Amino acid sequence: MPRSEVSIALMPAPYGSELYRASLKLRDEVLRQPLGLTLTAEELADDAFRTHFCAVADGAVVGSVSLRPVDQQTLQLKQMAVTEARRGEHIGARLLAFAEAHARGEGYRVIVLHARLGADGFYARFGYGCEGEPFDENTIPHIKMTKRLG
Repeated sequence: MPRSEVSIALMPAPYGSELYRASLKLRDEVLRQPLGLTLTAEELADDAFRTHFCAVADGAVVGSVSLRPVDQQTLQLKQMAVTEARRGEHIGARLLAFAEAHARGEGYRVIVLHARLGADGFYARFGYGCEGEPFDENTIPHIKMTKRLG
């Protein structure tokens, strides 16, 4: 069966669970190792305060994202990652929609994120707007983006 026909399940990855650990491994492989970095103790400690989601195909985690409360109306979307072999299959778009639906269901009105420059176009397609000037985060340029949830 072609990959585009393989079903992808979107689901919570509860902190500390097997899905969480597989998502953590994916985040490290996709977001940190290419930069010569590893996930820091601070980032790992912050995970306890986030709601984690993953995309699973063929029994493997192929995408992940998390949300962290900023205040009673705002969440920060963090750590969006899709395995390189599965890019172009709209996994990121589906994860983003899944996270936004969760946010709406919990009563949040705004999502903010720090997009890597180059990934900002992806988020812009889904209604996120840039704010301010680019800044360095994890050794590479990022830009703050915000979306008001309808």
